[in-house]
Amino acid sequence: MYKLNLRHIHGSIILLAITTLISFASKRSLGQEADTIRSANQYIERHKQELALKLAITNNIESFSVHSGDLNYTLQPNTDLKMKLFFSYRSILFSVGYAPGFLPGNNDNRDKGKSDIFEFATNVNMEHWFQRLSYSKIKGFYSENPNYVPGLNDQYFTFPELQYKGFYGYTAYKVNPNYSILSLENQTERQLKSAGSLLPILVYRYYTIDNKIELTENNSSQKSNNFEFNLSLGYFYTFVINQRWYAAAGVATGGGMIFTKLMTRFYDESYTDHLNAPIFRTEAAASLGYNSKRFFAGLQMAGYREHYNQDKASNAITHEGVNFQVFAGYRFGAPTFLSRSLGRFAP
Repeated sequence: MYKLNLRHIHGSIILLAITTLISFASKRSLGQEADTIRSANQYIERHKQELALKLAITNNIESFSVHSGDLNYTLQPNTDLKMKLFFSYRSILFSVGYAPGFLPGNNDNRDKGKSDIFEFATNVNMEHWFQRLSYSKIKGFYSENPNYVPGLNDQYFTFPELQYKGFYGYTAYKVNPNYSILSLENQTERQLKSAGSLLPILVYRYYTIDNKIELTENNSSQKSNNFEFNLSLGYFYTFVINQRWYAAAGVATGGGMIFTKLMTRFYDESYTDHLNAPIFRTEAAASLGYNSKRFFAGLQMAGYREHYNQDKASNAITHEGVNFQVFAGYRFGAPTFLSRSLGRFAP
């Protein structure tokens, strides 16, 4: 962050007063955006020293597709929409996500079972680097019955004790300094002129899928521990109209590895397998929005697909999603107590 520091000037008191007056007037001419700074090339305007709040609704929720021979099924939580609240001030950026029951599609518990979802995420940003870290937890999944016959059997299989926990990391490097990732990700910046950039991207995550049913002599359960990483290359571009309206799009593709420890548990014994496989990932994104000095809003669409084959089984695993996010937010002048208490710790 940059602040204008007036050094004590030995000499004329009048000169000091004039300098102070010019500084104050220039800040007022920017609409009282005291902490708004534009880069020297006029492509990016930064708002990191303002307090920003954003509310979003998204359908970005974990699901898994399994293909084994002629059998294809998808495990997913009984949640269609998730609400996320974003907070940003200086270098502190985080979000909290959950799935309230009042959102449409989140309360069909009778047929699909109950699902609980919680997510926490934060960003760490530097001049060329963008870093997203998140943790999510989901309990309760369901799958459609491929042999469903109305009146004869259930339409859905429910797995109330199936639990997912995941730590996710996304690191991107922008080659072009005129391109702003943050104007799209968390709106702590504004893209003032159209620009695009190549983005090398590293995606990595560790997650567990654990069926915590009570074991008896007539059943079994499984738990998998998974670590994966993907290195991909993409290109993303933002087209700006009148420094406020924008449209953005991009695509990236690449590959990596997944390492899985699979434990199969029976009532009186358990077996462990280690499965390693190459994994391939493709992602694409598009967005439309409005980003002014105070108010911002928009619609984002994103899709990804990860695919790999288990080397000791005939199963092909696909982890994929096509999701949207509708958001709106506002930037405030930071309260005095906040700037004083966090100013020493958050640059």
